[in-house]
Amino acid sequence: MDYILALKMTEQSEGRDPVVDKFQISETESWIPKVDMVFESEDKAYWFYCNYAKELGFGVRKHHVKRRANGSVSGRVFSCYKEGFGRNIKPKSKPRPDVRTGCGAHLTIRSIEKGQFRVTEFEPNHNHDLIAKRVEPNDGSANRSALSKSVKPKKTALVKKYIPKVGTSIVGPIVGTNSSTLIRGVATRTPNPGALVGTTGSRVSISVLNSLVPKMGMEFDDDEEAYRFYVTYADNIGFSVRKHQVKRRASGVVYSRTFVCHKEGFRKKADSDKGREPKPYDRTGCQALITVRLMKNGRFQVIGFEPKHNHPLVIPSKAHLVKWRWRRRYPSLVPAVEEEEEEALGFSEQEQDEHADNCIVVPKDCKNYIPCKKKAGARGGELGLAMQYFQKKQTADPSFYYGLQLDIVDRVTNIFWADSKSRFDFEFFGDVVCFDTTYKYTDSVRPLALFLGLNHHRQIVLFGAAFLYDESEESLKWLFETFKSAMGGKQPKVILTDRHLAADDWLSTVWQGTMCRFCVWQVYNEGLNFLSPVFLGSNSFGKEFNRCMFDLDDPKEFEIEWERMVENYDLRSNVWLTEVYEERERWAPPYGHEIFCGDIKSSLRKENISGMVKKHSDLDLDFMEFIRNFERIVEETRQNELQADTKIEQYLVLFPFTRMLKQAMDSYTATVFKIFQAEFEFSLDFMVHALSSTGTNCEYKVTNADEPNEFFVQFDSSEVTIECSCKKFEHTGLPCRHIIKTLDIVNIKELPDRYLLKRWTKQAKQLVYLREDDVNVFDGESNVARRYSALCNILTKLAVRASESEETYSLVKSLSGRGLSGVHQSLLMEMHGEATGS
Repeated sequence: MDYILALKMTEQSEGRDPVVDKFQISETESWIPKVDMVFESEDKAYWFYCNYAKELGFGVRKHHVKRRANGSVSGRVFSCYKEGFGRNIKPKSKPRPDVRTGCGAHLTIRSIEKGQFRVTEFEPNHNHDLIAKRVEPNDGSANRSALSKSVKPKKTALVKKYIPKVGTSIVGPIVGTNSSTLIRGVATRTPNPGALVGTTGSRVSISVLNSLVPKMGMEFDDDEEAYRFYVTYADNIGFSVRKHQVKRRASGVVYSRTFVCHKEGFRKKADSDKGREPKPYDRTGCQALITVRLMKNGRFQVIGFEPKHNHPLVIPSKAHLVKWRWRRRYPSLVPAVEEEEEEALGFSEQEQDEHADNCIVVPKDCKNYIPCKKKAGARGGELGLAMQYFQKKQTADPSFYYGLQLDIVDRVTNIFWADSKSRFDFEFFGDVVCFDTTYKYTDSVRPLALFLGLNHHRQIVLFGAAFLYDESEESLKWLFETFKSAMGGKQPKVILTDRHLAADDWLSTVWQGTMCRFCVWQVYNEGLNFLSPVFLGSNSFGKEFNRCMFDLDDPKEFEIEWERMVENYDLRSNVWLTEVYEERERWAPPYGHEIFCGDIKSSLRKENISGMVKKHSDLDLDFMEFIRNFERIVEETRQNELQADTKIEQYLVLFPFTRMLKQAMDSYTATVFKIFQAEFEFSLDFMVHALSSTGTNCEYKVTNADEPNEFFVQFDSSEVTIECSCKKFEHTGLPCRHIIKTLDIVNIKELPDRYLLKRWTKQAKQLVYLREDDVNVFDGESNVARRYSALCNILTKLAVRASESEETYSLVKSLSGRGLSGVHQSLLMEMHGEATGS
């Protein structure tokens, strides 16, 4: 049975210490842990075990933590403070009062769905004496216990030494008086009879060894985690580990690993014959090993384990003297660094003294936060090269825009730039922007973030680029404000971002009125990173994952397919998939159909500027070489757009030439027309049924014998408006097959103008010389600088558009001469009029 535990801390009252209330659960002896208990968080499990330790009389250490690739905790082990064995005392250091005895008492928890943690193991037996419990006097006096300052167990909760004052009694005898540490507990406890005494006299708990022994069917996140587990087991038993055999598929993917005892096999030739220093041990052909194999859920499972050795093992008290190779690679597994790991919890000796009277001490800087990925700053000389590049570009292109962000010591932290063509494209296609930060999922690449959009040929275009050396909230605010400034104060209607950025509220304050959604393409790329073992372990998972991410339009169908995928590949405990599914309404295609996104995800999935630039973003590449590749790729994509603008394509009309098809062919670009033509073809198989009619409003049901879904269309004949329940027009800007069929039934043979979005037509980049923003400068407060800025904006658009062909270039060049002459004559007449009037 699962128990959801609610931790409640009582407020500090007058004359009393803060204490932890008993957990409110429907069970007798509610303070005793049990396997399968469920906690709302890791911290609540820790507090519960601390409360249990307080009742029995021992301290708690945060012993072992397992994390996933994203840094989230997947498992925790809380142990008795006497777990393990003490190491040799360093010279000039004080001896530790709390001598460890290898106690095996511990509590193990693992993460499950919704961020909860379940108890998987609980060992209650100790191999050392517990401490008697103090009873407060009945006279109501608030006696306080004083911790001896000589006892400071590092970061150990519930460990207390106290001196009974007048009026304080002890239940039972105080045991363990040979130790300088006294712990509040139950006096009737006896040492664990299950402890073993080795030849050296060291106590080793059977339960500890059992928890470390590999078992058939055990699973690990990857082969490296299996190796670390086996190394930990070996260190406690008394031998070292060698990586023995690895098996790979043709693609290079590791699907099997075998780790063996360091004395496996036999030496072929003496070390002295090779002129090398002889090994400190001889191989004996030991057969002890562990073998793990990649399963279809992407995890490695133990398929073979041999525990028996044919040689004496190293006694634990001398294991630290052996220079085994794994100690250099995994120093965190060596007991010598336990204190350093505990220091990371945030306690100091002073804080321990200040809180000594409390059973449980919480560090003041204990916070919940999501660590963001930090990139190293620009290399030496790169900023100077970047500035030279920007200045050169601005000389050749007066509308080139760049911005730098400085930190408090005037160091450049982030850089943004956009040329005139990017700013021009944003003028017409800036309704939807994708902020691409997929560089975070690739190691050793430049932190290049891109502002991407979709043009009228359904090609990905670049609106701006940035180097993000700092990803703090302040830096991101600066970046989005700078982008808006570069685009003349205009902001998109919809922005698609990484889900971690969109989860914060700061974006809505910077771009008020802009709808923010998670970019499904970036969620997919994130999944490739977090689910890489699953992709490698199964050939079919990628197809099912793609289907769930991109190919489903119905929410119910999406939920069914997602559940089937999770069940088939045993991914119910996968934290990343759980988090993404809970946020599905902010990224999944079946949700948010009423928000216009232009179906940009389809274009992002194809080879585009983002993928090509990342191929040349390696940190080892020279900065100027990166810039040259970046410019080449941007120019190639723009040439593709220019070819699509000027190329006369042969339209392949598959049906009799109807008025609607002719209208679409004359209006839409070739790429968009092909999409419309496909919808027109599908509409021929649909049937329309009239449901109701109220005045000029009519409702129709549109069905297809080959499809189970029904769609409902609302038509208003007075306003000539039509709306379908599939919301495809609202989402993509193109009429759906249901609307096309219904228009034909009501005898409307051409698309109404409002359903021909200009952004998809051949005239999408038709120059608008004066926008409202441009007209506003001609008010009573306008001056020369503002008029100059407005004219630069207009003429820049003209120059960008005219430069696309030789004919338009020659036309504007010839008109410029007459324009300059007319301006000159007008100014002369104005000056002459002013002189005459004076």
